[in-house]
Amino acid sequence: MPQPRKYSIEEVLNFTVKDIQGRNFVDVQVKGWLKLTSEQREQCIMKLRDLVCQRDQMAHSVAVDANELEERLNRVERSRSPTPILPPYDPNAPEFLEENLTMERKAHEALVGDNGRPCYPIELGFEVFDNPGQYKDIFEYWRGESGYHRSQLMFHAQLVRWEKFRRFQQKNRRYFIFHSRFPELQQKVLERRRRHGLDGDVQLLEEQSKQSRLDDWMEYQDYELGESERLEKEYKEDEARLVSRRKALAEAGVSALEEIQELEFGSYYSLAVKCSGEEGRAEKKEESAERKLRLAEKRLKAAESDELGERVERATWVRLFLKEVESAQMRLDKLQRLAEDAERNLEPFNRWWLARQIEWRKKRLEYPEEEARRMIDLEFESTEFQDQKKKHTELGKKAYEARFMRFRAKKEVGFAEEGYKAAQSDDIRETIERAALIKVAQEEVRSAQAHFEEARELTEKIKLKGKVISALSYIPLIRGKIKRHNVLLEWIEQQRRKIAGGRADIEKEGGQDRSKRASSRVLRNHPATEPSRPNKPPKANGREEKQSTARSIHSPVDPAKVSKAPNKRRSPRRKMSVPCDASQAVEKTTTDSSAPEPRSKQAFKVKDAMPASLRPIHSSRVSKPGAKRPTRLCRGGTKLTPTTGVRRRTREDKLGTLPTPSTDRKAMQQSANASLRRSTRTTKPPERFHPGYT
Repeated sequence: MPQPRKYSIEEVLNFTVKDIQGRNFVDVQVKGWLKLTSEQREQCIMKLRDLVCQRDQMAHSVAVDANELEERLNRVERSRSPTPILPPYDPNAPEFLEENLTMERKAHEALVGDNGRPCYPIELGFEVFDNPGQYKDIFEYWRGESGYHRSQLMFHAQLVRWEKFRRFQQKNRRYFIFHSRFPELQQKVLERRRRHGLDGDVQLLEEQSKQSRLDDWMEYQDYELGESERLEKEYKEDEARLVSRRKALAEAGVSALEEIQELEFGSYYSLAVKCSGEEGRAEKKEESAERKLRLAEKRLKAAESDELGERVERATWVRLFLKEVESAQMRLDKLQRLAEDAERNLEPFNRWWLARQIEWRKKRLEYPEEEARRMIDLEFESTEFQDQKKKHTELGKKAYEARFMRFRAKKEVGFAEEGYKAAQSDDIRETIERAALIKVAQEEVRSAQAHFEEARELTEKIKLKGKVISALSYIPLIRGKIKRHNVLLEWIEQQRRKIAGGRADIEKEGGQDRSKRASSRVLRNHPATEPSRPNKPPKANGREEKQSTARSIHSPVDPAKVSKAPNKRRSPRRKMSVPCDASQAVEKTTTDSSAPEPRSKQAFKVKDAMPASLRPIHSSRVSKPGAKRPTRLCRGGTKLTPTTGVRRRTREDKLGTLPTPSTDRKAMQQSANASLRRSTRTTKPPERFHPGYT
């Protein structure tokens, strides 16, 4: 392949459009390009750029040459399988949507499984992004965190952040627990909440898994509050640095860009590129000035050396710098041999290490992953391998040091050659007074020192200006990040209140359930008193009693006397038996009408007003067809069915019948006997009871 031709700078500057229209014209290589000045390079570039523009304009204006077009088409390589052109990325394509949905489902499952809080209900799907509504602000935050402003992976961004918090949480706990300072962590969280004016008392535990969901979320809130404080501190420090740098630029007489408060990306990029070019040129100028200063100091040192007499001959002066060149070259040759020896010694170990890597790669392809890893680990842990690896590392360090020393020796040779050339070009006579030579060298040092300080000061100013430009672009970014983070903090506080409210609702519901169960237990096991009666009008109670006495068509049994849950065994509270005489009960009912009603009568009224499912009905009160009813003896020796007469008379009284006075007295006595029997009722089978005997 022919080598591209190199042109001189004069030939390049004399180029025409025809010179760059050839078929084989690819690029231009200029002779001695590195030795050209920046102005000469700029001239070459501008010349070639103008010629290219002219050539393109001619190509659009000139008609197409059919022969040349056919020749070019014939040179095109024909292929049966052309390279397919991939379509542009479309985030709304079905395959990408399905992939994103799968990723979001997995991220949502992992986030919720680790007690995280999704930023929106997953049931809404990706359609919520078209009309975000109340989720707009939190969507903008997570899109900013993911780095894609049209991203749909909200849960994925949340999961990344949540896992980062979990790692910080475990690391923080290990530190405070190891130093026995866990209470300090609790105190820090409380103090930070007070600084930000947040309510709620958090209780951290050493075992994070045992914390409540609310405490876990409040610890995450503390993590984000710490991030907010870090951003605020960084913003204030950057503001202070910007003020001080602008002040320094103003004192140095350089424009501090006071008229600019913040920069957008486009403005910042153009200013940054311009400032970067200025900084590069200033650094090169500073490097050149420093090199001249070193050379002047070296010449002054040579003029002050004892090898020279009171009068210095020109040949002696030049020979002095020639010796330095020869000495530097000898040192370079020595270091060159050392570097070659180090490379030669390192080469076998490099080949050995490369062979081992190739062998390991083959094992990973030929064997299962676990088995290949086990084989590689066994080889890596062997003594022979460790010895070889140790030698390889040591020889590698020696080779690196030898290369570095050789590089520095080359620079010293170049510096010595510059001193030799400067001595040859000195405008001095064949002989010169040593004092005059020293004076000339001192003047060179002062001049070089002034140029170096000037170049360094210019470089510092340009760098300071670049930092101001960067700050004008970076500070608005920090301000925007703080604003977006405040949106996250507000959302976290809303979620904390929801968690706290949900726990309070659960506790409230639990308390109501417990109170309901306790009240139903009391109604079943305790006779109601007058103050505990339902506050209902008498008509309503009567209506309920009539409804409760209605019998079902399919069952001849009174539903008010049968429990609605026969399979559920109830054990009512056992009542203490009270000795009572029937005559005394009759006297109490007839003598004082203003006295409170007996306990049994109160119990009758309350129990009739109670729902049928809550009435404590004993099995002995259920009428059984075909069974013989037991008879009981009254005081006169007459036989009486114990329950039927009393209940029938009571029912007649309730229906408004007016019995005779003797019948009324007899009914009262039987009612008292019935109430006494009910007061002594237990879970045992009923036994015969004779009124008047205890």
